[in-house]
Amino acid sequence: MIFLSDKGREYTYGDLLSAVNTACSYKPLYRASGLYPYFVNFLTALVAGAPVVLLDSDLSPSELDGVDERAVNSETDLPQHVAFDNIGGLIEAVFSSQSQITIFTSGTTGQPKEVVHTVQSLSRSVRRGDKYRDSIWAFAYNPTHMAGLQVFFQAFGNGNTIVNVFNSSRDEVFAAIDAQGITHISATPTFYRLLLPCDHVCPTMRRVTLGGEKSDRQLYDSIGCIFPNAKINNVYASTEAGSLFAARGDAFRIPPELKDKFKVVDGELLIHRSLLGYSENFVFTDDFYSSGDLVEWVDETAGLFRFKSRRNELINVGGYKVNPNEVEKEITAVAGVLQAVVYGKVNSVLGNVLCAEVVKAQDCAITETDLRRYLAGRLQDFKIPRRIKFVDKLSLTRTGKLKRT
Repeated sequence: MIFLSDKGREYTYGDLLSAVNTACSYKPLYRASGLYPYFVNFLTALVAGAPVVLLDSDLSPSELDGVDERAVNSETDLPQHVAFDNIGGLIEAVFSSQSQITIFTSGTTGQPKEVVHTVQSLSRSVRRGDKYRDSIWAFAYNPTHMAGLQVFFQAFGNGNTIVNVFNSSRDEVFAAIDAQGITHISATPTFYRLLLPCDHVCPTMRRVTLGGEKSDRQLYDSIGCIFPNAKINNVYASTEAGSLFAARGDAFRIPPELKDKFKVVDGELLIHRSLLGYSENFVFTDDFYSSGDLVEWVDETAGLFRFKSRRNELINVGGYKVNPNEVEKEITAVAGVLQAVVYGKVNSVLGNVLCAEVVKAQDCAITETDLRRYLAGRLQDFKIPRRIKFVDKLSLTRTGKLKRT
């Protein structure tokens, strides 16, 4: 059984079992250079009950606040060595592990902050059983962050094959789906927008999950065209808390048994400390943590809410707060526009000048003037970007989200 297919190289579950069984040491602070050695080191630590810190491969020394650079990727002896007769024993040992797993926030604004989790908190939403055994998972996330870890535990917990498509081109993603018969994929809305236009159909896909960014009905419809046989889910998760909600659309529902674990204050979602990992950086007010996510109630009595934006994404333009997601939604509604990112450039008069980068289809002839004229009929003047640049592709963060430069 294939464990990992990584852009031309394949590793079996037998390879993985042998690597873990023969390991006598591991790297507590691991900055991975490849997906397979990363998973081997990670699992080796977990079955030995050892702590592990997961670092992005491109983290710079300035971002490693409080981490000794000399200790990164240094080997240390395992506190105990355990060997397994079969992969089932290894899987059960991983899911019962008491290791501390330290991950970092994405660092898109400010210094990355470390958060300590356990296998139990990272795998809270994992479903295991016979009906999940034949799944084949596309791996479309950074493996050291919350979303990537959750996909890994879901796939590994059921002995599934993982196919690496992270940072792949549109053609490479479709080629992998077709060749491997991928059935499940979880990714950011930005990842799915990279698959547009809808001129390729993937009938093997059974479930598609979106998370990490705001999505919209237009994107859902496009995903439905590409993956006509798939159920489409939207998930709400964070580095601090892991996976919390799932929805068939853009409205999330707080389960009745958890209604006392959440508050909405001044439009911001607050999460009770009992649902979080641990971090010295957490600040609580009456045992609640400010998530930074701005939401709106769809039906407060039923516990239904909709995600609007991150608080730190709002752009101050002449004293007005602009939600870039709102502007991007209008831009991408234009026929022939594939993607857009809106961001602020510091300005001494206005605070920020609103800017946009736009990717359009090859046959799209829309100009900057055309786009501004279109937006003028749909947005207030201060929400219309003053600088619009057409580009071939948009920059992404290390977690695969749009980078607002």
